[in-house]
Amino acid sequence: MNDDPGQPPGAGHGTRFHGLLEQDLRLAAANAVRRDFAELAFDHGPVGIIITDPRHRVLIANPAFSVITGYDRNEVIGWDIDVFHSHEQKPEYHEQRQQLAREHHWQGEVLCRRKNGEYYPELLAIDAVYDETGQVSHYVRAFIDISALKANESQLRLKAHYDPLTGLANRLLLNDRLEHAMRHAERRDHTLALLFIDLDCFKRINDSLGHAAGDQLLKQAGRRLARMLRENDTLARFGGDEFVALLEHDVSEVSAQNVALRLLEALEPPFWVAGRHLTISASIGIALYPQDSEDAEELLRHADTAMYAAKRSGHGRFAFADKALSRDMQVQLQREIALREALDAPSRHFKLLYQPQIDLGTGHPVGLEALVRWHSPGQDPLLPRQFLPLARSLGLAVRLDRWVIGQVIRQHQRWQASGSALAKLSVAVNIVDQHLLGSNTLDRQPLDHFLRAYTEDASWLTLEITCDSLASAPDEPHHLLRRLQRLGVKLAIDELGDSQVNFAYLSRLPIHQAKLSGALVASVARQERSRLLIGGIHRLLANLGVKCVVVGVENQPTAEALLAEGILVAQGNHFAAPMSVESLAEWLEEEGTTPA
Repeated sequence: MNDDPGQPPGAGHGTRFHGLLEQDLRLAAANAVRRDFAELAFDHGPVGIIITDPRHRVLIANPAFSVITGYDRNEVIGWDIDVFHSHEQKPEYHEQRQQLAREHHWQGEVLCRRKNGEYYPELLAIDAVYDETGQVSHYVRAFIDISALKANESQLRLKAHYDPLTGLANRLLLNDRLEHAMRHAERRDHTLALLFIDLDCFKRINDSLGHAAGDQLLKQAGRRLARMLRENDTLARFGGDEFVALLEHDVSEVSAQNVALRLLEALEPPFWVAGRHLTISASIGIALYPQDSEDAEELLRHADTAMYAAKRSGHGRFAFADKALSRDMQVQLQREIALREALDAPSRHFKLLYQPQIDLGTGHPVGLEALVRWHSPGQDPLLPRQFLPLARSLGLAVRLDRWVIGQVIRQHQRWQASGSALAKLSVAVNIVDQHLLGSNTLDRQPLDHFLRAYTEDASWLTLEITCDSLASAPDEPHHLLRRLQRLGVKLAIDELGDSQVNFAYLSRLPIHQAKLSGALVASVARQERSRLLIGGIHRLLANLGVKCVVVGVENQPTAEALLAEGILVAQGNHFAAPMSVESLAEWLEEEGTTPA
């Protein structure tokens, strides 16, 4: 029966037949196109393709296979696929066929051999093909040559993990190996050793001969050190002129010490650098795992601290880690950081106090000494003797002194502007000897040039330098001191009696004043010999035309004993303690004294 009464009998069936026919033709055409594309991909694609039977024997290979392997694709038909593979493979390769049986797919990296015998890595993917009964009928293998990729990867790894100058492991690789070695040692209850090696006086060589010579020396030193280690040890360039050796197996305190000695001996013969022979030594710090620490970063820190201990004891030595010393070094490092930060903003961290100098005959103030205090957070104010040695060692003392001098000059100008009686007093400022060597100052600016930038009249200013600084000074300070004298500045020597002194040398310098230390006057009121000593020094200085000032006067009997010996100027807590500018003005008013 027709579904449509308007159509002749059989017309509807014919339409459906033609529709199905057209659909089948389109499907067939699409399948043909897909087959054409598949053939194009097989014949012209860059990926190598091999189809094997279920027993992994080659049935067909595409042209890319020949390009990659060098084999003619027709000659390999029937060959077992293993012919193309190296016997040395990663572990997962040997599970390939079991995984194919379970999951019908495998992918991984395989080391293969070309026809010319060259080995190359390929990335291989295998998929199973099934017949209508569900049995494996073929395997399709697609692969690409990843030689270039691996080479790039190797280069990147080389750059990331090795020092470009010496070719040694860098800090990143050392950290990786140290972490791995510590885990391994923990499982087997073994000991490790870290040797932190720093070349002595390398900076002097680098500065005098140039960085190219320094680089040559580092490369040669690295080669010598590496030859002294076992194959399974690691030598890394840690940075600059620092190296670190990681000793992994059969390590003891004795064996670590023996390695350190071998490393020091390796550096003893002269190096040929920049057309000359150079001799260097090294300082080595040794830290042991797990005795010194079970943390990698801390172990390195202990070795570094031990190296500094070795360096302080003399060049060409080694030292073992000491935890107490390491803690002290950490405190020292924190103090160094705090001091640097303080000098970046000195007005917030340093304060100036002034202590009067008194005429013992009249009781009137004749001068002031400016004294600096460091107000470090969480601590009582620190005296110069508590931080100045550190500032000197860090090369920061000149910067601090010049900040103090600048503050004193500005304060004196304020006293002058306000008509204060304090402007009539001389002011003494302690300075370090680096000021006398213009080439060693922080900013390379001679001290007299620095002062001229602040004031045209410095006749009220006295600069105090310790005896040690002038005991054996070269001629260079002579000229600077003369220039300072022409500017009106007076020069005083400080701590006379606590330090060595070369009177013959001092006699040639424009010394205006000498300050006798408190240690000399401590017993002057009680002991005749002390009084005679003080009196003799005073008369010697007077003969040289040098005024004598005594510090550390703590009581009236001492002041009377000094006056009896003809000494007229003194300072100490008996008269007045160091005080702020505000307190100084109040003290002067309360005392009712007039500056002499």
